[in-house]
Amino acid sequence: MIRYLNSGIRRFGSTRIEPHSRSNWEFYAVVAGRCGVLLSSGDKLPLRSNCLWVFPPRHVHGWHGERRHCSIVVVHCGSVPRQLAEAIPAAGYLEHEITEPELRQVEELARALEPDFHEPTSLSGLRFDRAIIDLTLLALGGVASQSPSSAMRRTAEKVEAATAWFRSHLRSQPAMEEVAAAVHVSPSHLRRLFMTVRGQSPRAVFGNTQIEIAMRLLSESDLKIESVAAEAGFASARDFSRVFSARQGCSPRDWRRKLPPPYAEPATG
Repeated sequence: MIRYLNSGIRRFGSTRIEPHSRSNWEFYAVVAGRCGVLLSSGDKLPLRSNCLWVFPPRHVHGWHGERRHCSIVVVHCGSVPRQLAEAIPAAGYLEHEITEPELRQVEELARALEPDFHEPTSLSGLRFDRAIIDLTLLALGGVASQSPSSAMRRTAEKVEAATAWFRSHLRSQPAMEEVAAAVHVSPSHLRRLFMTVRGQSPRAVFGNTQIEIAMRLLSESDLKIESVAAEAGFASARDFSRVFSARQGCSPRDWRRKLPPPYAEPATG
C-alpha cells in the first residue's frame, strides 16, 4: 500500500532537508538536475543525477544539492517485495543509476498514481501494487542476479509463513506468542526474522496487513464498519476507527464515502 506520493522541483542547495527517519519504505528518484544524500553524521554524499534510491523504514537521511533546482519523485509504501528487502546492502540503502527511458517511466508512474492516491477506488490497491513492483524492478536493475543463500531463503520463508498464518487467523486476534508458536520460533526470534527480511517488526507488518485488508473490504463489499473491523482482526469498531484514522487521516466511513458506487456510503443529514 502506498502511503505517500510527491513529485516536483526542489532547491536543496538553498534549503536542504535535514536527516530524519521515515516510518515506511522510501523510493526516491532524481529525474532532473542533481541531489545527494545527507547522512545523520552530517556527511554529504556526492551529488547524483538520473538516480533511484531505496531506503528501508527508520533509515535516517536528508538531502542536499546545488544552486540549481532538481526535480524528484518520492513514493513511500508499507512493504516491498522480499527480493528488494534482501538486496539492501550494508550501507543501509540501495542506490542505482537509471537510464533516460527509465526516468520517464518513473515520472509517468507518479502521474498515473495521482488520481488513485487522492481519490482511491476499488482498483487503486492493484495499481499501487503494480507501481511498487515496477519500482522494485527498476531498483534491482543494478543488483547482480544471484541465488539467495539457503539461510536467507529459510528466513524469508519463515517470515512469509508467519504472515500467512496471521492473515488466516485475523478474526481470532492472535497474540504475537501464538504467531511465533505457529512457525516454531520464539517471539524475540520472530522479531529478528522480520527485521532482517522486512525491515519492520512483526507488529508493524501485521498492522499494515490489517489496514490493507480493511481497505479492500471497505472498497469491495457493503459490510458495515463493525463487520469490517471484525474481519480485519480489530477488537472493536472503535479501535478500528482509531487506528484507521491515524494511518489514513480520515475515518473508515469518510474514506468509503470517497469511493464510487456501489459501496460508497451516502452522507447522513
